Amino acid sequence: MNKPKVFCCYCGAELSPSRIEGRLRDYCRRCRTVFYENPLPVVSCIVVNEDRSVLLIKRKKDPYRRMWCLPIGFAEAGEDMGEAALRELEEEAGIRGDVVRIIDVDTVHNYFYGALAIVTYEVKKTGGTLRPGDDASDAAYFPLSDHPPLAWSSNEKALQIYADLYRDTWAMVDSFRHLFPEMDLRESAVQGAIPQGSLLSDVLIRMIRKDKGEIQARWLGELLAVAPRLAPQKRALTAFNAVLLQSVRAWLKGGSSSVDFRGFIKRGRGLRDRGVTLPDMLTATALSRKSIWMYVVGKKILQSPLEIYTALELNNRIIFLYDKVNYYLTNGWCQ
Repeated sequence: MNKPKVFCCYCGAELSPSRIEGRLRDYCRRCRTVFYENPLPVVSCIVVNEDRSVLLIKRKKDPYRRMWCLPIGFAEAGEDMGEAALRELEEEAGIRGDVVRIIDVDTVHNYFYGALAIVTYEVKKTGGTLRPGDDASDAAYFPLSDHPPLAWSSNEKALQIYADLYRDTWAMVDSFRHLFPEMDLRESAVQGAIPQGSLLSDVLIRMIRKDKGEIQARWLGELLAVAPRLAPQKRALTAFNAVLLQSVRAWLKGGSSSVDFRGFIKRGRGLRDRGVTLPDMLTATALSRKSIWMYVVGKKILQSPLEIYTALELNNRIIFLYDKVNYYLTNGWCQ
């Protein structure tokens, strides 16, 4: 428990409160030593599992005995704060992990310890077995939205910040799970596991593969509505668009090196030989790109501003792909 200082630890003289640097501080008039009250460094960890449940421990000792809290403890002298957090996590809950990032830094005054500076880290579990340590009587996971009252107000604050950080990601995961129940998206609910752009890319890859026929039909219908003269080349154009969709999937999976761009030189030449004009060919590719975007919009999976922004960034990548395709197609058509 934090007790007031009475005597100087250097010369033994009695201390007297004095206003120094705008604050009332303990001061030794004999040796002229100022005693500063600095907050004690405390670390805590947020560990969330695949079901979006947070790891809590039940305190065995005062303060707040029998109450639940995040794994928490003091950093020791000369110890890195992040390493201290991982040490406390293993000591109190038997779990090993890696620090992902700092979630919050909070300063509080505690009736038992005095001034504290609490640094809360987001931690990804890497191993260990869940068990209460010496300072805990129990350790368990609780839903983030339905956990018991926490001993430390800083823990409550940090968990709220954490939930706010991942709210959009979880909304994306939930909407994609509705579209593709067979996808294992639980890992995406864990801290820092999958960036939103990668998640949307994976879903778009699956959408193109699963509903290629529907995307093709919508594209062909719009193409023939704009250019009915292309009806005789319907089969060749449909095969051509299938290659475009496959290239989009390959592009999203592995980038530029995964697409055979030079192969479009031959395809441009082949469309020319079938009587497709250069403007009609470029119209077909423009409508192909549009059909993908409109299909995503039609599925109504873009709800939050972050989802829409991520989709627009993804669309920019696809635009770049189609620009390169058009370059090689045009070269082939003009040869």
